[in-house]
Amino acid sequence: MAEEAAVRAQAEAVRRLKQDKADPDEIAKEVAKLLEMKAQLGGDEGKHKFVLKTPKGTRDYNPKQMAIRERVFNAIITCFKRHGAEVIDTPVFELKETLTGKYGEDSKLIYDLKDQGGELLSLRYDLTVPFARYLAMNKITNIKRYHIAKVYRRDNPAMTRGRYREFYQCDFDIAGQFDPMIPDAECLKIVHEILSDLQLGDFLVKVNDRRILDGMFAVCGVPDSKFRTICSSVDKLDKMPWEEVRSEMVEEKGLSPEAADRIGEYVQLHG
Repeated sequence: MAEEAAVRAQAEAVRRLKQDKADPDEIAKEVAKLLEMKAQLGGDEGKHKFVLKTPKGTRDYNPKQMAIRERVFNAIITCFKRHGAEVIDTPVFELKETLTGKYGEDSKLIYDLKDQGGELLSLRYDLTVPFARYLAMNKITNIKRYHIAKVYRRDNPAMTRGRYREFYQCDFDIAGQFDPMIPDAECLKIVHEILSDLQLGDFLVKVNDRRILDGMFAVCGVPDSKFRTICSSVDKLDKMPWEEVRSEMVEEKGLSPEAADRIGEYVQLHG
């Protein structure tokens, strides 16, 4: 608490005055001030009042909500296993150097932890980089795996829009060499099976290919050095209107207005 810190600072000031053999009147004055501060801290009014709340960007889940979550997780896991996936688990934190630089400008959203025994650690931002580290460490070339676990992002939470600082990610990955598009087709089939099983009503599955985005940027005149940061802006189109995204690309990221307008012609196409 700030009050306790102030008392400690005042006590240190008194100690230094005595050590330096300062004027007795000055010492007495500082001691009186220290006693007054301690008196103010005494009694119920000086005690810290705990605020019972969850941290920003997090929430509790009651038994009814957990029952729904378990039903959803069971459907997902059953489907994953039906497709031959194995489950893995990784630590909730990784070495900071493992995560740094893997997420472009989103790296600023990583939660860094204090130095623990000589290791700089960070909470995992997603489940993909830990999976890549797992493959490299264990020299695994072929695996079909799933992983359902919490991830952490030092974001500005918007709870009403489902943006949390702590949330679950559900990953299914096929790593290795396979016939072209076969793993992609299986992933689409899994998504369809799970959403159908959960009976959520009509749904639309959108398929994205990074090569299409890269090709669009090349045609529009985006410099190679800006591909990743402009891609990050385009990703925000499901949350922000085009005008705001264009402003970010031009005013904050230095893209030419002509290139931004050409991108706008493509990203606003539908059907």
